[in-house]
Amino acid sequence: MAALKEIAREYADEIRDGIGWLIVYRTGRSWHALTVWSDLGNNEWETDDINDALEALRLDPRAVALNGYYLGRFGDMTIDDIAAGIRWHYERGTNALADDDTLTQARADIEAARQQAAEAGLPFSERLGDGPEDEPNLYAYDGSMTVADYEAAQRARDAHAALVEVVAGHYPNATEEAVERVAEAASSMKLSPEAVQRILNAFDNIIEAINRMIEWAVWAAKTIVNTIGRAFDDFLLCRAPPKWRHYALHAKRARVRKKYRNRIRRAFFAALASEGGGSS
Repeated sequence: MAALKEIAREYADEIRDGIGWLIVYRTGRSWHALTVWSDLGNNEWETDDINDALEALRLDPRAVALNGYYLGRFGDMTIDDIAAGIRWHYERGTNALADDDTLTQARADIEAARQQAAEAGLPFSERLGDGPEDEPNLYAYDGSMTVADYEAAQRARDAHAALVEVVAGHYPNATEEAVERVAEAASSMKLSPEAVQRILNAFDNIIEAINRMIEWAVWAAKTIVNTIGRAFDDFLLCRAPPKWRHYALHAKRARVRKKYRNRIRRAFFAALASEGGGSS
């Protein structure tokens, strides 16, 4: 059980410097703290700090964010003064995380995403991602998923690996990035490896017969192996309905851009699946 004075001693430098923000929360009789380096004075949060703050808030709805520069009650900044200041602010709810607009919106977005995942039958993680490269580690259970969702994510990972194997086998000289992009598109539509194989075969057979694709097909015949991923997306965007293309490229929210990119991919692959004999 961590005592308040231990917390004050461990985080004294952060309080004295007044640069980072100290999130303080309790579980039972124990005190806990962590430092975030977002500019909370200007209400600017980094994604990792939002995740940490939400976890603290989950453990203690009374959690607060403290800063020695913006807040008083820390006296001469001795360990005893800092401990007394932390207790004073915590008991009065100074800068309560529950009142922060960014965290309130994040929690609302998480709950909306949770409902959408449940409706779609997809595994769900409460952890916010910082861009497309920031993916959860499916080899380690971090508590951001239920056990059932974690197991579903493991199954999804295995299914994705099977799709990667199919695509890599069809295009043995393709780059890893290109293979991943095609496999990701197939995963988003829940296509089986067999269906993807048929689609890729159909894609090879009909590419030269599609109207207004002659110039692209000549170029693709020489470079498709190494550029299939990015060029394929660019090709789809050029031929998407204007509204879909606009939102896919220029929507303010990343999730809206991703939504319309996936919608464009689904429309194209649905057409190919029909040509190739269905999705099994």
